[in-house]
Amino acid sequence: MVNKMRIELFHEKYIDEMIFLFKESIRKICIKYYSPIQIEAWLSRANKTRWISIFKQNYTLLVFNEEILVGFGDITSNHYLNMLYVHPDYQNQAVATLICDELEKHSTGTITVDASLAAKNFFIKRGYKVIKEQTVVINQISLTNFKMVKDVDKLRRD
Repeated sequence: MVNKMRIELFHEKYIDEMIFLFKESIRKICIKYYSPIQIEAWLSRANKTRWISIFKQNYTLLVFNEEILVGFGDITSNHYLNMLYVHPDYQNQAVATLICDELEKHSTGTITVDASLAAKNFFIKRGYKVIKEQTVVINQISLTNFKMVKDVDKLRRD
């Protein structure tokens, strides 16, 4: 399936599709790991204006299957993997791997990510190490995630 996918750099004309994908992914995938009230708090983070600003600053990739947005991810200039989301209908089709491969190629040194309970094993399989479990508070609701790191330069040397 991955060979039919195309990658594009972020353009704000896709922001509504990105927000929809983000919300669908969390509602359908993360509900296995977080309570409904935690999900609603997390969903409140989607803000069109703020996201456009963030995605313009970061190296942001969108993946399409024909004309359908199936995933997106971004990484900051400081090597923080900010977001990585895949549409629920495209889970386990290497979309996240495709995005993450490209984001890692764009980075040097140590990449940091705050991985959700749903994403933790994906990152472990990619060679990320858990630094610590942490609690994030959104709208007075606590959510667990994991600070994880990967030294991409070390892997290139090995």
